[in-house]
Amino acid sequence: MRHELARFLNSFNLARKQKRIKRDEPLVSPREASVSDLRDHYDRLLREQQLPFDKLWEGKTKLETGSDLLGLRRHALNLLRVLASLSEGDMDAEWGAAWFNLHGAVSLNSIGASPDVHGDSAMCSSAFESDEAHARVTERFVAGQLVFQGVWNCLEVVGGALFRWETQPSTQAVRHALGNVAGYRPMRGLKEAVWDAQKLSSTAIDTRHAAYREAIQSGCYLAIAAEHLRQFRNGLLHGKIRPLEPIDWGPGSRDTTADYQTEIFRAQIRLALMIIQSIIQRTAQNTLMSWPNGGTPVVDLSLALHVEASDRAILIGEDEMYASSIIPRQAYVSC
Repeated sequence: MRHELARFLNSFNLARKQKRIKRDEPLVSPREASVSDLRDHYDRLLREQQLPFDKLWEGKTKLETGSDLLGLRRHALNLLRVLASLSEGDMDAEWGAAWFNLHGAVSLNSIGASPDVHGDSAMCSSAFESDEAHARVTERFVAGQLVFQGVWNCLEVVGGALFRWETQPSTQAVRHALGNVAGYRPMRGLKEAVWDAQKLSSTAIDTRHAAYREAIQSGCYLAIAAEHLRQFRNGLLHGKIRPLEPIDWGPGSRDTTADYQTEIFRAQIRLALMIIQSIIQRTAQNTLMSWPNGGTPVVDLSLALHVEASDRAILIGEDEMYASSIIPRQAYVSC
């Protein structure tokens, strides 16, 4: 028992050091704290590290009708199930590669980040509070960046389906393919998702760029979405998009910079998931879901993976009713 307590204390003290505890606040020793006290502190620390992903995954998109799209995590999980059926158990195939990237993004659930990487930050009260505020925003940024990158990787793989997997197309080629197909089935909430993403990252997107103007001229929201995400991803890659600066900190502060940082990434991730859905709808016409909607064509599910149960009617047996099925039937979704 003594050795177990010592190991627990070592991990606890290391975690506290990583969270930038004030120098005048002593670390806990075996004689000064009970196991239950340490577990309470450790649980609190774990909840703090899970918060960046919890906030990101619970995000919803507001529609013009006043209703919301499905929570981001459930949206991603629905899409993950479809990709699993498309791979047909062969995770080495193209659809399996797409599943792998999205699964990695959805698997993320906790993170701890400190801007004071050299450990030489001043630790007076105001400096400590400023450091904490910056750390909270940094954690939100890194969490969003990691999830976005996994979803973006999934999108890049799925883009190959538009070209029958004969090549790995560029994002520009995917945009052209999305914009040049006439008569595509509309997707509920796509327009709102595009403008939501644009509004939250407008300073990082060049709407005067020739590719962006071309996307607008195509009249296709999917093409605009693809170009928007291309620029957003490049902005991340080249450091143009960086963590926001907290406006305020310390006792009584109500600064919402961290939440706004989360919203920026939530909007981009939502848009990327919807593009993946549209590509699936166009390219996987004959694949049947293996589970949980066994036998249902993927094409009938692909455009409704992000829709709340209250916004769709699902046929169960001979009765038509509203239900919270994991994946709805597109036939009963109003686009």
